[in-house]
Amino acid sequence: MGYNEQKAKKMYDLFVQGKPCRKVYGAVEKDGKFIVLKNPADRKYKYSIAGGTVENDEDNIVAIKREILEELNINVEVVKSLGFLNWKQNWVFEGKEFQMPYEVEIFLTKFVSYSNRKSLGLEGEFSKDITVCEVSKEEIMQNVYEFVVGNFKIN
Repeated sequence: MGYNEQKAKKMYDLFVQGKPCRKVYGAVEKDGKFIVLKNPADRKYKYSIAGGTVENDEDNIVAIKREILEELNINVEVVKSLGFLNWKQNWVFEGKEFQMPYEVEIFLTKFVSYSNRKSLGLEGEFSKDITVCEVSKEEIMQNVYEFVVGNFKIN
């Protein structure tokens, strides 16, 4: 089973159980700037923030710390939740069409330390075109999907 089929099966299993797909994303503050991912292929939003799916045995705090560690090679402290986004996405698994509900929590986090290297970095989760950069608070609030759509503010 390929990656997309595995993902569709996972979504279908959650759907059948009546559970949403839970995701977490975190804005990482470091020395007055924010660490973001830049994807030149995304023409609508300049940047994205680290995050991903909450695993079965995790709470959202554990999940966001793990996702940021995996994606950026850093340890963070969770400062606070900025709120939730909810939406539905159409999926097909083995010919069955369904609408998967998503529940996404957005966090403000703060850089604590590098993990196994002394620099930011991606651990192979993304294409080579995606890079890590640091931007201002204004940039993140104007150019990251979750902040634009959710109208989240960083105070």
